[in-house]
Amino acid sequence: MSSKTLPAVPRFAIISADIRRDLIAPLRYFRRLEITHFYRRAPYQDLVAEDWNADLVCYDSPQQLYRLIRQAHPDVVQAGEPFGMRPLPYLYSVYLAARSRNLPLVVPTLENRPLKVKYGPALAEALKILLRPVFAYASLIIYLNQGALANIRMVGNYEAKAQHLMYGTWGVDPEEFAPGPKRAAPAVKRILFVGRLAQEKGVFDLLTAFGKVHSAFPAVQLTLIGDGPDRGEAEAKAASAPWGSSVRLLGTVKNRDVPAHFRDADIFVAPSITTPRWEEQVGMTNIQAMACGVPVVSTKSGAIPEYVPDGVAGILVPERDPEALAQALLRLLRDDELRDTLGQQARTYTLQHYNAEESVRRAEAAILEHCLGQ
Repeated sequence: MSSKTLPAVPRFAIISADIRRDLIAPLRYFRRLEITHFYRRAPYQDLVAEDWNADLVCYDSPQQLYRLIRQAHPDVVQAGEPFGMRPLPYLYSVYLAARSRNLPLVVPTLENRPLKVKYGPALAEALKILLRPVFAYASLIIYLNQGALANIRMVGNYEAKAQHLMYGTWGVDPEEFAPGPKRAAPAVKRILFVGRLAQEKGVFDLLTAFGKVHSAFPAVQLTLIGDGPDRGEAEAKAASAPWGSSVRLLGTVKNRDVPAHFRDADIFVAPSITTPRWEEQVGMTNIQAMACGVPVVSTKSGAIPEYVPDGVAGILVPERDPEALAQALLRLLRDDELRDTLGQQARTYTLQHYNAEESVRRAEAAILEHCLGQ
């Protein structure tokens, strides 16, 4: 790449499509790179005035993004997710902007669905051809799960420049996502779900399982936080059930207010389901629950087993199996010692692996080494 003289703190242009608070708050930990963050949308309504600053720059087209990157005069550029058909024009605008100035390029990816499954053989082959010049030019390719690494390998022999990092989805602030005071055994145990109310998040498997749980353990309450395309159907299913009064649907809760709900929960549940076009890529709510010392009951969907150690931080069950889900929940509801042990281990594991400040430090070091030779 360019041999130009670099400033004391090199400028790093990050390009995102959608932004939300838990993904951009850790950017404050960057110390060795100066960040300019280009974004297209902020659809989660999760940012308050203090979250917005001059480092955030909005773009609305590939052409505008190309111009904004060149005007910012960065020393390193990070592209968005490469394994998508719709974002491809934006990816190419970043690639061309970097190449026009001979700038190092970082390409991170979370996409873990096999390309031929997600897009079909013809589109997958076209995408691979289009990505080869981008990957060939990139100085560093970052992957967040093994499925993403498999997709990189499908494009070509780029493994030598690929590195596994907690990147973009950085982890948690362990001071913010932390356990609360030890509570006396509550009369009512609380199960918490946080996420999109959508079929692929396993919401209906959860409601079916909760009916079984409530029949065997009536002193239990289920809280669902989030919104989505299937919220109305989920509300109707809960309202029509004899256990419906034990279910609360709170709608959207801002990320900064979520830790209090985790601390109030006895078990966190995330019964995600793999579909032809989607599977869990990380499972950030699992990590946030673990940081708060709450054991997780989740499924072996996508990258969840890579991020939630089964039997250490919680219990993983097969997908699309409400009976197995119910039995895992009942096991933790009935065994206070096991629940406390898994919660403590979950907190310890998160501190060791998902501290956002440490994730940023490792990413910064990788970028400086592979892109700028520092």
